[in-house]
Amino acid sequence: MKNTAFVRAALLGGASFALVSPALAQGVGQRSDPVIVVTAYADGSPTAPSVEQARQRLEQVPGGVGLVEDSVFAEDFAQSIGDVLVFTPGVFADTSAQRESRISIRGSGLNSGFERRGLTVLRDGVPISRASGSTEFQEIDPLTIRYLEVFKGANGLQFGAASLGGAVNIVSPTGRTARSSFAGRLEGGSFNTLRGNVSASGVSGSTDYYIGLTGLRDDGFREHSEVRSLYGHGNIGLKLSENVETRFYVTALSDNFELNGSLRLADALANPRAAGRPVTVGPFRPGGPVTVLDPGPVADDWDRNLDVLRLSNLTAITLGSSTLEIGGWYARRTLDHAITRFAGIIDQKEDEFGVSLRALGEFTVLGDTVSRWKLGGSYAQGDTLARRHRNLNGERAGLTNESAQDSANLTAFGQLDLRLTGRLTAIAGGQYVKAIRDVDAILAEVSGRGEYEQFSPRIGVLYALSDTAQLYGNINRSFEPPTLADLTSGGALPFAPLKEQRATTYEIGSRGQADFLAWDISLYSSKVENEFLDFGVPGANGFVSFTANADTTIHQGVEFGLDVYVARDVLAGRGQAFTLRGAYTFNDFRFDDDVTYGDNQLAGVPRHVFVSEARFEQKDSWYVSANLRWVFDGPWADFANTERAPGYELIGLTAGVDLVPGVRLFGSVENLFDTVFISNVATNANQSLERAAIYTPGVGRAIYGGITAQF
Repeated sequence: MKNTAFVRAALLGGASFALVSPALAQGVGQRSDPVIVVTAYADGSPTAPSVEQARQRLEQVPGGVGLVEDSVFAEDFAQSIGDVLVFTPGVFADTSAQRESRISIRGSGLNSGFERRGLTVLRDGVPISRASGSTEFQEIDPLTIRYLEVFKGANGLQFGAASLGGAVNIVSPTGRTARSSFAGRLEGGSFNTLRGNVSASGVSGSTDYYIGLTGLRDDGFREHSEVRSLYGHGNIGLKLSENVETRFYVTALSDNFELNGSLRLADALANPRAAGRPVTVGPFRPGGPVTVLDPGPVADDWDRNLDVLRLSNLTAITLGSSTLEIGGWYARRTLDHAITRFAGIIDQKEDEFGVSLRALGEFTVLGDTVSRWKLGGSYAQGDTLARRHRNLNGERAGLTNESAQDSANLTAFGQLDLRLTGRLTAIAGGQYVKAIRDVDAILAEVSGRGEYEQFSPRIGVLYALSDTAQLYGNINRSFEPPTLADLTSGGALPFAPLKEQRATTYEIGSRGQADFLAWDISLYSSKVENEFLDFGVPGANGFVSFTANADTTIHQGVEFGLDVYVARDVLAGRGQAFTLRGAYTFNDFRFDDDVTYGDNQLAGVPRHVFVSEARFEQKDSWYVSANLRWVFDGPWADFANTERAPGYELIGLTAGVDLVPGVRLFGSVENLFDTVFISNVATNANQSLERAAIYTPGVGRAIYGGITAQF
């Protein structure tokens, strides 16, 4: 015991001293040292920019942005986009169920349900966030990603993102940007986990292609958490002329996982592998006493099964110094989601289509300085047939509700980047959003309609301190209409009209590289009106929630990332690198003189999150690293601030060796000391009164290993 405690303390102390984070995700100012790491992958194309082209574009944004390459999360067992983004400064990601993450950027969607709000997610510049306003993170497979661009807050303007959280653009490998023509990956480990991936890509004249297929099975850490997933993604690009390129994309997936329910805090800490207990549901209305024993997730076979077919196209037309991008998409989603007896079995079929248009260009003013402009817009419409059935021992036992739920979003945006001097650029822009949410009752539902619109301006400045360092600042407005899930509690409650969420944000920051350091830091403050807050229904085991508007809330914080290249020049001469990387996020989210909650902290996200890694590698031979995730104090579980999850420290190890060129054996240990912790909290009003089961235990010690081959 003494030796174990000493090792743990040494790892924790060493990682804390380093002030570093895993290469899993970084601010755009943090980059691989060009002296040590030389990339030789092919240049991108108009529909699929290369990593370096993306970086150059991101460095023109006067605000917090990030860039995440596939190589930096390929060494860990990343199941979802939350696993990929968990180490990005300013992004809080946790796990609420197998293959399901909750992602909050700057406090967006503090605890929305399975259909997440507050963040616009795109694939290759074309939205995969639904017209209803929510995003199914299940639709994303990390093993078919080349890189991700993270636009925090209104910095996602170039994609029309209007919400507090901003946008994440996922860029696919293509025949021109994939790391190899053929790749295979096989890995497995704890909880009977097995995952395989194969991909192929190539170029033939003016045509290129990429296709990837991933299969996953995992019995899960907790009881009743089995996963069975099959995911395919591919694209084909056609260069029609010197100035025109078009690319077609297809995504098909069947993602099925069991749900194990939430627990009360004491139960989650005492027995984290247990599934949720049976609960008593009701009464829900005065004078009604309707009390039903809910057998819980195992007896009623709670699960979430999602099938998706998505087709999209992006066509880029180059006209001198300008580029016109035309996008279009169609998606078919089928959801079978069994939860509590009160909520029943949710059965939804959705068809969605959309079109987008974006134009970008450059012009010269004030001598030879180059300024830029962009204009764009999109329209998306989704039509959903939503049914709810009684859940009796996991079987459909009669239709109880049915409605037609339709959504439409119209977005228009523009921005001018005016280069005033060789170092100073002024930015002015804005976006207009109009959203419609419509519920038409067919059986035992309540009809409703909401229309929301706003114009949001944005101004900013970007100053180049040197060729490798920048200062920036901006002021902007953001706007977010409620999702259909907010208005109907995911189909479990009648239509409940909500106001749109608005915010004004001030941001300053810096990024860059100097000698052996690379940094990325942003400070921001947002005043939010009508923020969407989620409250659990008492006794429903945390799986049925309703959304309400707050009055005024404050979101402010610090996002800081730092890379240190130790003995860079000496080690580079030996083909070696020793890198310390880190990210610290400070989240100060609170009510502003609220009638009920005063100046209490908002529930759902911890105030301090620190992640770090120390990594040593011998180029083209082997690597070893140790990493830390440190949550100083866990998040409040309720807005009354009566109960909170405990803080925690998680230590992980990774290592790999190249057997022959192109073939790597790798392994990782997650949560080395088997720490019991809370990974997700479903927010509530006052836990001292309700003591609801709203805590999800995190995964204990897990060991994974595998092999990759690239040719």
